[in-house]
This record gives sequence, C-alpha cells and structure tokens, in this order.
Amino acid sequence: MLSDRLQRLRFLFQARLSRRIVLWVFGSIVAIEAIILVPSVSRREQELLEYLKTISLAESSGVLRQRSLNLDDPQQVFAQISRIQENPVVVGGALYRADGTLMGVFGEAPQLDYTSINADGRGARLQRSLRRYDAVWPMALFDGQYALMIRHDTTTVEQEIYAFIWRIAGLVLIISVFVTVATIIVLDATLISPILRLRQDLLRAGSAIRDDHPPADFKSTSYKHLDELRDVISAFEVMFQQVLDAIAERKQAEAALRISEEKFEKAFRSSPNPVLLSRMEDGQLLEVNDSFLQFLDVEAEAVLGTTTIDLGVWKHEGDRLQMLQAFNTDPVIRNQEHQVRTRSGHLRTVLYSAERIDIHGVDCILSVMNDITERKQAEEALRDSERRFRALVEQAADAVFVVDRNGQIVDANQQACHNLGYTREDLLHRSVSDIQVALSLSQLQALWNNLTPSHPITVQGVHRRHDGSTFPVEVRIGLFEFGDRRLVVALARDITERQQAEAARARLAEIGELTAMIVHEVRNPLTTVWMGLNALAKDELSERSHLRLQLALEESNRLQRLLNEILLYAKEQQLDRQPIELNQFLTEVLDSMRTLPIVCDRTLVFQPASAPIWIEGDRDKLKQVVINLVNNACEAVEDQATVTCVLTSPEPQPHIWLQVHNGGPPIPPEVLEKLTQPFFTTKASGNGLGLAVTKRIIEAHHASLTIESTAQSGTTVTVALPTAPAPEIHA
Repeated sequence: MLSDRLQRLRFLFQARLSRRIVLWVFGSIVAIEAIILVPSVSRREQELLEYLKTISLAESSGVLRQRSLNLDDPQQVFAQISRIQENPVVVGGALYRADGTLMGVFGEAPQLDYTSINADGRGARLQRSLRRYDAVWPMALFDGQYALMIRHDTTTVEQEIYAFIWRIAGLVLIISVFVTVATIIVLDATLISPILRLRQDLLRAGSAIRDDHPPADFKSTSYKHLDELRDVISAFEVMFQQVLDAIAERKQAEAALRISEEKFEKAFRSSPNPVLLSRMEDGQLLEVNDSFLQFLDVEAEAVLGTTTIDLGVWKHEGDRLQMLQAFNTDPVIRNQEHQVRTRSGHLRTVLYSAERIDIHGVDCILSVMNDITERKQAEEALRDSERRFRALVEQAADAVFVVDRNGQIVDANQQACHNLGYTREDLLHRSVSDIQVALSLSQLQALWNNLTPSHPITVQGVHRRHDGSTFPVEVRIGLFEFGDRRLVVALARDITERQQAEAARARLAEIGELTAMIVHEVRNPLTTVWMGLNALAKDELSERSHLRLQLALEESNRLQRLLNEILLYAKEQQLDRQPIELNQFLTEVLDSMRTLPIVCDRTLVFQPASAPIWIEGDRDKLKQVVINLVNNACEAVEDQATVTCVLTSPEPQPHIWLQVHNGGPPIPPEVLEKLTQPFFTTKASGNGLGLAVTKRIIEAHHASLTIESTAQSGTTVTVALPTAPAPEIHA
C-alpha cells in the first residue's frame, strides 16, 4: 500500500502539471516567508545591537561609578572614560564636550561624529562589512556636560543574526515542504488524478474514433465529489458525444452525397436533353453527356477541352456573352430561347437553361438544352391554323360563342359582338345568363348534362342586347373537348325576321280560319237564333217553350263572347302606354280578384319586389293578362291550395320577372308547347283564346311569356317585362 502511494507520488512529480504546481506552491510559500523574514531579521538585528549597547553601557557605568569623576577636569574625565576599553565589546570611542568640542579619541575612532547626534541626544551607525556599531551613550554621570560615542564590536551580533536566519530558513523550509506535500496530495485527489484519468479517457476515445469502434465510458466521471472539474469532465463527455454525432452526421452526409453524386451522374449521363459542364472563366468543356454528342454528331474526344465557340454551336456568338452577363445578377438562367448549329450546319431552336455552380473551388456552368425545333414548327402550324379558323369564324354570318360549364363566355366572334352591341372585351366578362333571357343556372346545367360530343342540339331562345332590347335566336349547341377542358360552341342565328314572317303567315292562316268559322259557324246560326228569338219574343210561351228560349239565349251569348274574343285576337293591338309601378299595380289587381268565386277558395300570395319597379304599358290590357294568368292558376289547383305571384329582378337589369306559380299536376310537354296557340284548350267549356290573347298583349309590350311545368315544382308562368326609369315628379 505504501509502495503504491510512493509510486503514485513519484508519478505525480514526473508529471509536468504536477511539477509546475509543486514549484509554484513551493516558490509562493518561500516568497511569502522571505517577505516575512527580511523585516524579522532587521528587527532582530536592531534588538541585538540595542542589547549590546545596553549591556556595555551598564558595565561601563558600573565601573565609572566606583570612581569619583571631577567633571570640571576634562582630562581626568577622558582618562577615566578610556578605561572602558577593558570591555571586549568596546573597541574605541570619542568624548565631546557639550559644545561639540572633541576632547579625545581612544581605540578605534567612531565614524559617528557630534553632528550626527539627534535632538534627543541619541544617534547610531552600523557598519556590517567592518562588524562595527557606533552609538551615543547617554550617561547620567556626565550631567549633560559631555557626549560619549562608543564604537562596538558586532561579531557576536553577526553570529547571532546568522544563527537566527538559519533557524528561520529551516523553519520556512520545513513549512514549505509540508504545505507543498499536503497541497500535492490534495491536488492529486481533487485535480491531478481526475485530469490524468480524463486524459486516458480522451486517448481511449480518440482511439475508438480512429478505429471506428464503440467508445468506452468515461472513467473520470466516477469522481462525484468534484465541482468545476466535474463540470469540465461532463463537458468533455458531452463534447465527445457531439463529436460522435457530428461524425455520424458527416458519414450520413457523405453517404447521401455519394448517392446524390451517383444519381447526378446517372441523370447527367442518361438525360435525353443535351447537358454540358463548362468552366466559367474560359468556357472550356469539362464534361458532356451522350445526348449532347448525338445532338452535335461528334465524338467526346473532339469536344472535351474545347469551347462551344470553338465548336461553332452558337448561331450568334453574342448569345453566350449575353448569358455570362446574366450571371452577374442571377446564378440561374431558365428557358432562354436560342438557336444553335449542329455539326452538319442545321439550325435547331433550343430552350437553354444554366446554373452557376462551384466544383472543388472551380467556378463552373451546368447547362441543359431542350430541343424545341419540332414543337416550334408545330406551334407555328397551329398558329396558322388558328389564324385561318379565326378568319373563318369572324366572317361567319352567325354569332359564335364558346362557353364553359359555368356558363362563362370564353370566346366570341365579331358577329356576336355586333348582334349584342358589346365589345369583345366586355362580352368575355359576361355569362350566358347575361344575354339569354329567362335562363337560370339550373337550366343551363341541365342543358349541359344533355350534351354529348357527337350529338349537337338546336334550341330557341331570346337574347338581350347591351341596350336592354331583345331578339329571338335559334342556337345550335355542340360539346367539344379542348385540352383538359370541356367547352360548348354555340352558333346563334337571329330569327327575328323569320319569326315575323312565320307570325305573319300564321296570322293570315288564323284570319282565314276565323273567316271560315265566322261564315260557317257564326253567321248562319246567329241569324237563325236572332230571328227565332225575335219571333218568339212576341208570343206568349209555355214553360217548356220558355226553357227553350233560355237555351237559345245562352247559345247566343256564348257565340257573342266568342266573336268578341276572335275580334280581339285578330285585330292589331293598340296600347295606351303610361308609367306603371308594378308593386302597387299588382297589389290593386290581386286585391280586387280575391272576391271572385274561383279565387276566394284558394290562398293568393303576392311577393312584391324589394324596391319600386316601373314599366311603361297599357294598364287595362296588363290587368287582363294578370287576371287571365291567375284564373288559370286557380283553376289548375284544388280548393285551399296556394297560388303565388312573385316579382323578381334577375341580374342584370333591365327586365323584371312576373312569375305566377301553382302546385297543381304537371302539364305534359306535348300540351305545354301548344297552350298559347289559338283555339287550343284543355277545358271542357273553354274556347282556347285566353292564353293566345294574353301572349299577343305581352308581345305588344316587347315582353316574353314562358311556361315551365314539372311534377316537383308545379307550373310557373314567367312574364319578362322591360323596365323603365321612374317618372319625374314635377312640383
């Protein structure tokens, strides 16, 4: 156990840090003791000198007291004083009178003279090299008449001082050695051993890192009693773990870099586009892929080490200079179109992309060329085709619209703009519902769902111009696919003149039918009836005859009403136009109808518009329209059912919709399209002219009438009336 301690202690003193600490501790203690020793030696020396002077003075005073001195006789005094040389310590002296007169010197003359005496009568001078000490003896025998300066031999004092120094030095050495050993023992436990153990741990950790082995635990962490050093060891342990993590991350990064380089190499080599790596400074080609060699039809040996200028790749050499200048502001260039020349001299159009990169400290350019020659040719051919198609469409006599699924107008020709009164830019911001009267989004979606690419359909409708006027159209609608979009192309033809001609022909035909009916159905029976009635009216009739007369009168009245309606339909509508506020007008008409038998058993609901709506029209004829539509709606439903009249203002203006809705049974489609034809009726007692006359009145107001009927929503009659500005009120 002791040998281990000694061996450990020997190892401590062999360690550089230990030796340095020991030397610093030992030197510090010695320096401290030296600082303390020097004043101590000086004080000890003064004490010994003072003791020497005191002893000598006491002995000499005793000798002189045994003899009587005559102070008035200086020679006797000097003679008696010189006898003090018998004291071995006294080697000389000098006697002075009180006025400073030297009376005499005996033995060695003191170096201390009378002028060196202090005011209190004291004075001293030490000469170490001569081992002499001069001092004034304050002798009471002289009664202030004389001053005696004695030269002492300080050999014994010097010996005593040396002995004192050796004693103190030995003590300092013992203390220094003890403190140093104690310090090194403490340092060994608290600093040196943990540091050496940490050193061994770090050496083992370094070997583990070098050999790529799992590191051992830090044994230095076993010192649990340490404070700052424990923190240092823990910091080294954390640092070592961080180094391990950094090495692992670096290895992962290196592995990822190798994989990335492999991917880049494969992508570089296998890219279908020409790829080249050149030096920024002089443009020298460092690497090219096979696609670049095939593109230029050259061998790799003829390319590497040259430049694209040497190969004559650029049609315009200034293109490369322009590319280099672009790198001053942006390290990346994307899809710049250039023309390059192959080895055979053919010009090709490419999209040039490049990026400035650093490869092992060399400023390089990685370039990619995408050959778009065929695409450019196809695009030019497509543009030519589009120009021809556009010219054909623009020259078309019909309006052409291209519409997406949401009803937004995507494109239109000049004829469409002319027909509607819009510029092309304005028209492209519109939708179908803006130009198509009484077409809802649900109807548009239903129409879209019925379309197929190979089966176009033809529909008729009403278009609204920019100024609010309307005109009938016949639209040929077809579905086609454009890229990933499905669009509708619609050819709209203005059929105003055709409808007018058809209406004129129909009116002529109706007039012919009416004429024939009047001739065959009205004139003769009516004449007969009136003749019979006139004759019978003069006679007294039985009850039976009276009944027959009543029947004849009823038939006569029916024929009279029919004749009136025929005349109303046949003649041209003449309107007495005046401003009408629809909310108030409909409220008055509907309130007056609530007492009618056909209406009083139903619930009649009116939903006015949120703001006043003004139109210009014939009040009486429009009242006839409302009464006719409401009566028909009430006749179509059971008692206690609801008939609704709604005023809505679809966007954009300038039209207002009057909608009369009932929830009765649906009207078959084959019947629905004939309801406004003259003399077509589904009522047993009807004559088929009510809706026909209503339609004539509505059309005379430049309005439109549409009827929709489904099992889910019932039947809705919509009258689209053009609005008018509110009349000015004059005070």
